[in-house]
Amino acid sequence: MEWSLQRGTRRRWGRTLAVTAFLSLAGLGLVGCTPLDGDGGATSLPEQPSILTDPSSVADSAVPPATTTGSNQLPVYWLGENNGSSLLYREFLKGEKGGDPIAAAVKAMTTNEALDPDYFGSWSPADTVSTSISPGNIITVDISADAFSAKIDEGSAYRAVQQLVYTATAAAANAGLVSGGDPSSVVVLVDGVAGFNAFGHIELGSQLQRDTRLMAPIWIIEPQHGETTDQSTLSVSGSGLAENSVLSWRIDEVVGDQLETYRSGTVGLDSGPGSPGLFEFTIALLPGEYEVSVFDAAQGTQDGQEIGADTKRVVIQ
Repeated sequence: MEWSLQRGTRRRWGRTLAVTAFLSLAGLGLVGCTPLDGDGGATSLPEQPSILTDPSSVADSAVPPATTTGSNQLPVYWLGENNGSSLLYREFLKGEKGGDPIAAAVKAMTTNEALDPDYFGSWSPADTVSTSISPGNIITVDISADAFSAKIDEGSAYRAVQQLVYTATAAAANAGLVSGGDPSSVVVLVDGVAGFNAFGHIELGSQLQRDTRLMAPIWIIEPQHGETTDQSTLSVSGSGLAENSVLSWRIDEVVGDQLETYRSGTVGLDSGPGSPGLFEFTIALLPGEYEVSVFDAAQGTQDGQEIGADTKRVVIQ
């Protein structure tokens, strides 16, 4: 199977402020970065990790999809700042029905901006993206060279390539295009040719798999950032990793440009201590705008530090 997409709307570059996690991030030594505006922009991240972990334990089919997803929803991964690291988070973006869901998701990754302003990417809009799938769940993504125009360092380049790998494999799993058994891998061609030097740092052409060390430790799956609902009860769900299998949450009301604490509590993970699991809680809210935060408070013992926090803003009508 093979499809291609042409250029859509151009992406607006955003900055960041500060899913499912499956491995402890301790000892990674990853340093966060934010793309800078302009052609001379650079980022500061360490060079790529030397060893890729086995991606079979984090196939995207094991990641609970958003409840609002459908045939025209595209899973797209972004980078986000997380306690001194730049890690991967997933959103679902609206796409067109029909066509190639993998190419559409990869193209959205290069042309769209994230729903959550805390997330970012280093890609430039790709003129063309086409994909095919070979036996053994090998996904080939052929992308045009204009997508690599950003000037970033090696660590940022490695994360950008992993962002593409995560997005392509997620889209394939979400659309049911890959079979069980073999972990998905991605071969990236640029204008039909292997061996392209991505962002001047990463040679492409070999099979790439997910580096699970780059997954975010706590991830709010629902609601997505910016959602509006007329339901008075908000359901919050996601995944996380905590040494005591308990995460903390806080609901802040947005009053002007200030946040006022509205309600807080804890929620258990459906897993043992130190193992990844899912969480869910509901809370009744009056009409207004709120910010939902989920974090690991057990480790944040100094100055109330919130470890691995993920936040989303929602509006209750």
